[in-house]
Amino acid sequence: MLFNKTCKFLLGILFVLNIHSQEINRSNAPKPSKAPKINLGEPQRFELENGLKVFLVEDHKLPQLAMNLIINKDPHMETGYVGLSDMMGDMMSAGTKNRTKSDIDEAIDFVGASLYTRSNGFYFSCLSKHAETVTKIASDILLNPIFPQEELDKKIKRQQSGLKSLKSNPDAIGGRLESVLSFGKSHPYGEIQRNEDLENITVERCKEYHSTYFKPNIGYLVIVGDIQLEPAKKLCQTYFGSWESGEVPAHSYDFPSKPKGVQVSFVHKPGAVQSLIKIFYPVNFKVGDENTAQTNVMSNIFGGAFSSYLNANLREDKGYTYGSRGRVRADRFVGQFSSSASVRNEVTDSSVTQMLLEMNRIRDEFVSSDDLIRIKNNMIGNFALSLENQQTIARYALNVERYNLPKNYYRDMLDKVQQVTKEMIQDAANEFIHPDNCHILVVGNKEIADKLVQFDTDQKVDFYDYNAEPVEAESKPLPEGLTAEDVLFNYVMAQTSTSSIDDAKKKFKKIKSFRKEMSASIDAQGQTFTMEMVEQFKSPSFYKSETIAMGMTVQSEVINSKSGGTQNMQTGKTNFTAEERSSKLMEHKLDSDLYYKENGVTLELKGIENVMGEDCYVLNRMEKTGEKSTMFLSISSGLLLQYNSQNTPKEGESPVMSTVQFLEYQENGGILVPGKTVMDINGNALEISLKKMEINPKLKASEFEWDE
Repeated sequence: MLFNKTCKFLLGILFVLNIHSQEINRSNAPKPSKAPKINLGEPQRFELENGLKVFLVEDHKLPQLAMNLIINKDPHMETGYVGLSDMMGDMMSAGTKNRTKSDIDEAIDFVGASLYTRSNGFYFSCLSKHAETVTKIASDILLNPIFPQEELDKKIKRQQSGLKSLKSNPDAIGGRLESVLSFGKSHPYGEIQRNEDLENITVERCKEYHSTYFKPNIGYLVIVGDIQLEPAKKLCQTYFGSWESGEVPAHSYDFPSKPKGVQVSFVHKPGAVQSLIKIFYPVNFKVGDENTAQTNVMSNIFGGAFSSYLNANLREDKGYTYGSRGRVRADRFVGQFSSSASVRNEVTDSSVTQMLLEMNRIRDEFVSSDDLIRIKNNMIGNFALSLENQQTIARYALNVERYNLPKNYYRDMLDKVQQVTKEMIQDAANEFIHPDNCHILVVGNKEIADKLVQFDTDQKVDFYDYNAEPVEAESKPLPEGLTAEDVLFNYVMAQTSTSSIDDAKKKFKKIKSFRKEMSASIDAQGQTFTMEMVEQFKSPSFYKSETIAMGMTVQSEVINSKSGGTQNMQTGKTNFTAEERSSKLMEHKLDSDLYYKENGVTLELKGIENVMGEDCYVLNRMEKTGEKSTMFLSISSGLLLQYNSQNTPKEGESPVMSTVQFLEYQENGGILVPGKTVMDINGNALEISLKKMEINPKLKASEFEWDE
């Protein structure tokens, strides 16, 4: 099956990107160091008549310039059209009264600049000699957006597709529930987007939002780069001086409260082999609070650093997870405590126990001298290093203005960190760490939910769906007499739009060859990487696939009547035996499910679960290799909607867990195939789109050669 191969492709890419964590030696404690004296440059400031405040940090080392506009508006409710502000921000660059989207894109590309817009402003960078050209375009985008209907339709469609795909991602599900449970549905931070919200976003609402909130008198413009004060003033006056000021609505909300006791919530992810655990609640911790230094040090000791209590316990000592993190986050309005870990199903309750234990530990015990020194040195080093970036200096100056901080707030930060004591750490922990008043959220298989009752104050677990709506946990009964083979063969008939398995076999028999062209994108390390995939099959014994990413062949596989093998950039070249060629060839055939018994596959019909809003039969598979997987097949359509698997790792390797969703089925040569496949593999997202599929193309045997 395609998803098995794609897992291998993704692992190869992850290897290239060096995503896997590197081990470091923490056996020897570092010596304490003095806080270095820092020279925090003072940005030059000026203000336009319309109230726009400008901060300039000159940097003439390179002929470059960056400009960042921030609209300092209050968060507000978007009930009925959640996501309007983000959509408006994205749409600002979709066309103006003077330029089409193509005009803007071409002009930016021509000078080698980058520019993007967002809900609270814009950012661009360019060579300093092109500063006026790009500023002129940015000004046009800011002052004259038209929000074209055709572009809005495209973006809404993409976001609707994205909402569907997020349902397979435990992190996305957990993030949505965390927002609602932590802040409440009546607070802007607790709003989550639904499909109906997107349908309510209109051109008129985008225009209204822009005209209401985009005012210079609540704006801050930060300029960093190769430009002097007077030219900067002239540039700003020329292109932003006509921007009209005006009243902007202010918004305020009640402060969210921590839960009374411990509240355990659960989101069932059918077939999940891993659990995402999140512990969280709101805190009254504002940017610039007097206790910021000691709280940040405490936060890093608890869960912010690699050597933190959480990570040392759950990753290094217990081996429950690849990594666990936690922190206390400051915010202008509402701060938050949050910790998380992704663990194997069977250790979910044990992991929750250890996370709560570490929360109690940092409250009840003094931190060791070694740990305190290590974290301080790490924080001081990172802070000093950050000052090498002029953008950081500009951001600090902006924060001083936005949050009304003392002028020397950042200049004194290192000294304050160095002065933090064990007693201050414990004080901060007792103020912000509350294991007896928290939300515990788990996204995983509901089979482990009963083990979590022990943590809840009321001895119950509340179940929610993807949209944070309460749901019942009971399973629906299976129809009497229905077998696993019935469900699988119904899927085969749905694929072929036939009413009997014999007709399905006849339809598949007519397919002598096929060729697929696919494109894929991977979100990893905060970036999006793309790749192209081509898959070819020729009856009776020829198969070839190739995946190219970042200009490199990540994975290729070839099978012919005499030889075959795989070339992987992670593992190198491997030749197949005759038995392996036969097995893999059967796996790649479109009708492989018809011959599951011959392939040594055993099936078990487990029950009914709701997946992507549809009731599905749950079908467990065991390959002859011993690898287990779960298929979720729509009761209404018969089609495969989701596939979960976990490989059997070799000694010393970690298991690879994947969730695959099949979307947008389309007909090709009388066969229904998914137009989009969305995968989540160990927390890494991969989306595959079918660009083209040919049924019975003319393929030559020479295209399937393999050099052993």
